[in-house]
Amino acid sequence: MASGCVKKVDPYRMFSKLKSLNAVAGACIPSLSQQKTYKTDIKAKVVNPRPLTVTRIYEKKVILKNAEAAAALAKEEELSDKKEKINVYKSFHRDIAEDNALKNPDFFKVKEMVDLHTLFKNRVHFGHHHGCRHPFVVPFLYGVRQNTDIFDLDKTLPRLHNALNFIAHMVYRGGVVLFVSRNAQTMPLVEYTAQKCGEYSHCRFWKGGLLTNIDYLYKNLTRYPDVVVFIHTQNNFSHEHAAITECAKMLIPTVGIVDSNCNPTLVTYPVPGNDDSLDAVKLYCKLFEETILRAKEYRKRDIEELSDDSDES
Repeated sequence: MASGCVKKVDPYRMFSKLKSLNAVAGACIPSLSQQKTYKTDIKAKVVNPRPLTVTRIYEKKVILKNAEAAAALAKEEELSDKKEKINVYKSFHRDIAEDNALKNPDFFKVKEMVDLHTLFKNRVHFGHHHGCRHPFVVPFLYGVRQNTDIFDLDKTLPRLHNALNFIAHMVYRGGVVLFVSRNAQTMPLVEYTAQKCGEYSHCRFWKGGLLTNIDYLYKNLTRYPDVVVFIHTQNNFSHEHAAITECAKMLIPTVGIVDSNCNPTLVTYPVPGNDDSLDAVKLYCKLFEETILRAKEYRKRDIEELSDDSDES
């Protein structure tokens, strides 16, 4: 063939070769998206080689079965947790004949523990500088002397009796008492008081959510305190203690010593008085300790009497 000449190609022959090559390639390597067709007498139908509808229905059934199994397991875990909670609750609470304790207004004789002279002797009447006065404390003040607020002890004494009586009733029913304080000077005294009467104390930094998020932090077996006693209702920065707000959210009753710069409306049983003097704090801790130990003694005595009566019958 001479140079520069072009060979003529038959188009019909080339088309037939390409058709045969496509057929061979399709038979050897079928495409994943290729669809098979078959003819009927009416028209051609397209069939997907992958039955997607069937697989989806099967996946839904599997998901439903897994969901039912997960719900059953969750119910079993919830029932087991409730049983454990009930067991923990029963270990603290026992049946006691409480008619006598409720009928007598001073069943634990807390009014004999402290009188007006004892409060005055331990400097409970002293408050803060009148410039730091909280407006809600004004009804509990007697006056001002040398720019210092003076508490009216005639109003402090009955509120202290009510607070001690409430703590005694809670302990008599098997309640848990938590002492809270952030004053560095009185921390060892508060911790020693709680340890001596067999209760709990928290005198360090209060981590947020310690009561409101207790199930997540300490699991389900942790028990909430039945009453929280605040020796100081403020932290080191002269702000309300974070535990007061959390107790209010969790409906936990509180007993607190409220100085002239504190808000008494945040505490369930406020006791207006001095919370800075060491003599006053020692008096408070002594009264709380005697009240708790007396209530536990009464509880032990009544449980023994009930057990003796049941044995006789």
